[in-house]
Amino acid sequence: MESPKFPIRWKLLTGFVGLALVVLLVVLFAVSRILDDRIREDINANFQEAGKIFEQIQDVRFRQLRQTATLVADMPYMKAAISTGDENTVNQQIRQELAELLHFSPLISDTLSTQPLATSLDSVGLVMVFDQQGVPLGQLAKMNLPDSSMISRPGVEDALNGRFPQQSHIWKRGNSYFNVVTIPVFLQDQVIAALSLGYPIRNREAELLAEVIEYDVSYFVDNELLTTSIDSLSDRDRNALHSRIQNARFDVIDRQGGTTVELNMKDQQWLMYLLPMVEQKSQTTQINGYYAVAKSLTKALEPLHQLQRVIYLIGLGGILLAIVLGITLTRNLTRPINRLLEGIKRIENDDYDHPVTVESRDEFGQLTSTFNKLVANIKENLREKETLLAEIHHRVKNNLAVISGLLQLESQKTEDKQTERILKNSQLRIHSMATVHEMLYEAKNFNQLSFSDFVAEMVSSIQEIYETDSKNIDLKLNTADINLNVNQAVPCGLIINELVTNAFKHAYPDGGEGVVAVSIEEKEEKITLQVEDEGVGLPDDFSLESSETLGFTLVNILAQQLKAEVTVDTEERTTISVIFDKEDKKGSSSSLRLN
Repeated sequence: MESPKFPIRWKLLTGFVGLALVVLLVVLFAVSRILDDRIREDINANFQEAGKIFEQIQDVRFRQLRQTATLVADMPYMKAAISTGDENTVNQQIRQELAELLHFSPLISDTLSTQPLATSLDSVGLVMVFDQQGVPLGQLAKMNLPDSSMISRPGVEDALNGRFPQQSHIWKRGNSYFNVVTIPVFLQDQVIAALSLGYPIRNREAELLAEVIEYDVSYFVDNELLTTSIDSLSDRDRNALHSRIQNARFDVIDRQGGTTVELNMKDQQWLMYLLPMVEQKSQTTQINGYYAVAKSLTKALEPLHQLQRVIYLIGLGGILLAIVLGITLTRNLTRPINRLLEGIKRIENDDYDHPVTVESRDEFGQLTSTFNKLVANIKENLREKETLLAEIHHRVKNNLAVISGLLQLESQKTEDKQTERILKNSQLRIHSMATVHEMLYEAKNFNQLSFSDFVAEMVSSIQEIYETDSKNIDLKLNTADINLNVNQAVPCGLIINELVTNAFKHAYPDGGEGVVAVSIEEKEEKITLQVEDEGVGLPDDFSLESSETLGFTLVNILAQQLKAEVTVDTEERTTISVIFDKEDKKGSSSSLRLN
């Protein structure tokens, strides 16, 4: 074999040079993206840590609240006051005994309260006691007690049913919001009341958390932005922050534990992480609360943006050079491949007479030469196999003709009419199959048989066998020039054989005269076969599916193989129609299944 003058490895080497330039540019670009992603990942990771901090704070607050509330609910003098059912007694115990004991600090200012701290105890803490119907018995605040049941408040009904809380809830009293737990109060193992204890959601808390985690913190409660540690926010920026939080998908937050959103604020791009303050429950009256942790991406990514501009300038020249090399290399490498693909497509269309042009002396040229030799060998082998297959069909046809002749001899010797009829029917079916093999022997394309010729020969044989002196039946044949695949030709031919044979035998009894008409037409890839006669007709209760005769049973089975629709019309004459889609299936045996 002649060595190639310009081996493909040199072509690939040239391609790799251009590819290296592209890779360099990709690497430079990837570095900037990796740094960008790393910064974002660090911020997200810190956000996740912040979320854990908030979860720990929330868990600590909840445990403290529940522990304190449990201690208060177990105090004997508190139970004694509650058991009296007197509002003044309960209020006195809460305001005189519990206010100092619970250590609600009035020293931390709270801008969430619109009332002075000296006159608003709810600004530093919430304590309420409910009777068994959820009606308040007393509270820490000096405002008037509600005179209706508050059992719809989250946690109250559970406590009155003796269940201890698994999380805190957000309540609103006046203009203040509180994280609240509600504890059942037991007396001799019986629930006599419920006690709610809550700490206020403080403005100072957001500032303290921001100092700890080094991110800005905001509180969004009851669809309102209560407070934020972000300094110097204009009204427009505050509205933008409020709107972005409000438009976040809180269902995703409650289901997944948190989500990250971006927004523009203070002429900068900010990344914000939202997570719930309490777990959302099914109560419609529960107030939602969310933490919003924010970081300015513009400031964090400014060094990276400067590096990216330098990287893009360096890579611009590499891109132009890589484009030129890529176009040239691709054209040279793909042309012989495309030639081979065209040759393969010609083989798929059974065209073996046009070899692929050899355009180079490298490995592609050697591959093309080998491909042409392989095609030539395939062409020769196909010719031999077609000759052998045609011979097989010829021998099968001859053997079936011998069997048909033997059946004819047996039918002439038998005196039993039933046996003679069975032999004659078998002879016709075998003759039908022999006709197919004869057509396959003579055909150039086994998948496209001239079905009109096949039908003409088959019905002529039926007429010759059944035409006697006692019967004078005129056979009318109307067949279009239709080519069928052998998988459809065989069952369709057998159907015609059964229907025409049945018409000759039963349509005109007692030596009657008449016409048997056979028509086949093709329209819009659908084949319509009809066999009709003007004879005695079928029984009134005839059904092809329920017929027990062998002939109609075969018709039903063969129609199922063709996926055909069979209709029987007996109004003016007996007309049996078979309609099926024309298909092009390769092979010749699948159509003969009768089970």
